[in-house]
Amino acid sequence: MDLPQRGMDDLNSTAVDRIHTFMAESTVRGGASPADVADLYTAQEIVDDGDATAYLDRRFVHGEVLEDWRAFQDRLSSAFLDGRPGASADMLLDRVRRDDDRQSAPRSIFDDPDEDDLFEDEQTDRIEDRDPRLSDLSADARRAIERYIISDVLCYGVAPYKVMELRENLRASGDERALQYLDLPFELGDRPTDWDGLRDQALMIRAKLEAYGVDPSDAFGQTDVGHPVAEASELLALLDERDLRR
Repeated sequence: MDLPQRGMDDLNSTAVDRIHTFMAESTVRGGASPADVADLYTAQEIVDDGDATAYLDRRFVHGEVLEDWRAFQDRLSSAFLDGRPGASADMLLDRVRRDDDRQSAPRSIFDDPDEDDLFEDEQTDRIEDRDPRLSDLSADARRAIERYIISDVLCYGVAPYKVMELRENLRASGDERALQYLDLPFELGDRPTDWDGLRDQALMIRAKLEAYGVDPSDAFGQTDVGHPVAEASELLALLDERDLRR
């Protein structure tokens, strides 16, 4: 009888903290090297937990997409993109913890159930007192723009009509805020900080793929087709895993 495989929550808290630190450091650096992975395996916190090595093997040896790993990586990537440039791994982990605390706060019985819908509607309105950030956009608009940024890097540029197509789709949906965001790099020549942050991550992934003899454009195309609704953080993680498994 096969025993159920253990997840991150089943590991000792010290092992989980060490894994989280590794993930945060990898996010800040734009990926992990084989030496980084080796250091993780030999860390005392991992060695002391009999299940931790088996858990890491699923991720790095067998190339398994671990749901709990992916969920935490998504939270780290969102915090990284929304935060200040140059944030350390510790700062990133602190922000994730604060976000978790806010999300776990109980809702009042007096909360309006229609407030979430209203918030989504407001996410398409222009911001008058400052420039918008990716985190200010609706989920669909943010995903579309982030995928454009990644494809522009990994495919060594994209055809101009792709920008026009992106604009037309946003205009058709009445998303004035997303159009306002796109105006920053394309009309005003001022790339937002979070745009550059995501671009830098993609550049690091591209450099790693090139170093391993993998065509970044082909790798992105295959990953994009296989995961059409994936968030930017998931796309980059999948491309990074492709490198680590080679």
